[in-house]
Amino acid sequence: TQEAAEQTTEAGSETADAAAAAEATEVKLPLCEEKTTLKLWMRNDVSLMNISGGDPNNTAFYKELEERTNVHIEWMIPASGSEQEQFNLLFASGELPDMMYNQGYIDGLDAAIDDEYLLDLTPYIAEYMPNYLNAINNAPNPNLKKLVKTDSGRYGAVYTVFQKDQTPWMGLAVRQDWLDELGLDVPVTYEDYENVLKAFKEKKGCSAPLAIPSNEILSIGYGYGCYGGGLFVDGWYQEDGQVKFYFYSDREAGRKTLTTLNSWYSQGLIDPDFATGFSFGTDSVIINNGNTGLASIIYTHPTSALKPATDAGAKFTAILPPVQNPGDPIDARLESQINGASIVISADTDKAELCMKWMDYLFSEEGSLLANYGIEGETYEMVDGHPQFTEMVTNSDTYTFDEAMRYYTLGPGTPCTSYDWTREFASVPQELIDLCDTWNQASMDKMYLYATMSAEENQEYSNIFTDLNTYIKETTISFITGEKSLDEYDAFVDTIEQYNIGRCIELKQAALDRFNAR
Repeated sequence: TQEAAEQTTEAGSETADAAAAAEATEVKLPLCEEKTTLKLWMRNDVSLMNISGGDPNNTAFYKELEERTNVHIEWMIPASGSEQEQFNLLFASGELPDMMYNQGYIDGLDAAIDDEYLLDLTPYIAEYMPNYLNAINNAPNPNLKKLVKTDSGRYGAVYTVFQKDQTPWMGLAVRQDWLDELGLDVPVTYEDYENVLKAFKEKKGCSAPLAIPSNEILSIGYGYGCYGGGLFVDGWYQEDGQVKFYFYSDREAGRKTLTTLNSWYSQGLIDPDFATGFSFGTDSVIINNGNTGLASIIYTHPTSALKPATDAGAKFTAILPPVQNPGDPIDARLESQINGASIVISADTDKAELCMKWMDYLFSEEGSLLANYGIEGETYEMVDGHPQFTEMVTNSDTYTFDEAMRYYTLGPGTPCTSYDWTREFASVPQELIDLCDTWNQASMDKMYLYATMSAEENQEYSNIFTDLNTYIKETTISFITGEKSLDEYDAFVDTIEQYNIGRCIELKQAALDRFNAR
C-alpha cells in the first residue's frame, strides 16, 4: 500500500541518516575562523548566576568552550520565576535570538515550526549534528527516538541525551539501625509496614513513624494497584496502551489504599502534619530529630540534608512501597533517559548552521568530556579508561560540589550534551548509591510517559480537570485524616465521573496514541 511504502521510505531515510552521521562525527575546531557571537536565551539558573557574577561566560567551562569553538555566547537570561512570561514575550515581539531554551511555545513545537518561528532541524540534522544523531541512535532507551521528535515526526529541538540507564534517585527508606536494634526485618508487605511503624512509635517514641508528604502519600497504594501520587502525576497511568485514572479506573484499589492510610493515621503512624508540614526532599528536620523512621528521601541527602542523623549513627535501607503478598511486583519507576530541557533555533537566524555545529560539539567525545568533566589534568583524570573528578571539583575551598560542577562543567539540568549522570556519584558514598539499586527493582509497566496534548486539547483538559484535581486531593486527605467517613467513598468516585473524567481520558489517550505512533 502507499502508506506501507511511505513508512518503508521513511525507515530507509532514517537508516541512511544514521549511517551518514556515524561517518561524519569528527569535529574540526575552531568552528569558525573569526570570532562569532550567537545570542542564546536561557532560563535562570540561580546557582550559576551567583557563582558567575551574573554572566555564565565568567565560568571556566564557558571560557574553555569559547576558546575551543571560537563562538562567543551573548546571554539573555530573564529574572528567576519570569521565564515563561518572558519566553512568550519573545514571540510576541517577533525578534527572536539565534537560540532559546525551550520554555514551551503555547501551541506546541509543531505549531512553532509551522508558524515559522522555529527551525525544523530535520533536513539538516544528519549533516550538521551527526554526533547528536549518534547519541540518539546509540541510547539504551528504545523510546528515545520518539521522545526527541514532534508528533509530526520532526526534529524541532535539541535535548540532553543520557549515556546510560539512570537508576531512580529517590524513594522510600527505613532506619536500618532501628530495625537491627528492635530485631525487625525490612518491611515488605502492608502487614510488615504496620508492624514496623507501630514499633517505631511505641519503642522509639516517634511522633511521625511514617513521614511522607501529601503529594507522595498515595504511593503507599501502588501495591493495591492504586497508581496515584508520586511518579503517577495527578493519578494518570496506562495498561497495555490504555489510559487509566486512579480511583475511577479501579475503585476497589482506591478504597483499599484510603482504608489503610486512614487506619495508620488513626493509630498515629503517619506524620500528623503530612498534608502541610513535610516537603519531600527539603524538610529533613523530622528525620534529624529522630521523629520518624520511614520516609521519602533523595539518595544524596544523607550526606547533606540528613547529615546530623547520619553523624549520629543513622543508617538507611531503601525499600519499595508495600505489597499485599511477598513477591508481588511494584510497577512504579521513573524512566530517565532524556532530560526534558532542550534548545530550539530561530527560523530567522542567519547562523543556523553554526548554532547546530556548536551544540553538536557538546555531543562529540571531546565535547561531552568537557561538558561532563571539564579539562583533563585539572578537573578530571582518566582512571582505568574512565574520567574521575579531581579534588578541584570534589573538595573545593570555594565551591560546593554542585557549584563546582556548574563552574567547571555544563551544570546539571542544562541542555544540551551527551550526559554522564553517574558523575554525581563523586559526592556520594557507595552505601547511598546502593539505595538506588533497590528502587530500581520496580518496573515502569504502568507509567504514563511523555505524551503531550495539543494546545486545544490542553485547554479543554484544563477546563475539566483543574477543579476535579483540587476536589480529589482535598477529599483524599479528608478520608485519610478521618474528617470524611469512608462510607462516602463510592459517592466520591461517582462525583469524579460526574466531572466528565471520561473526556479527560479520551484526551490523554489521543496524546498517548500519537506518541506511540511516532
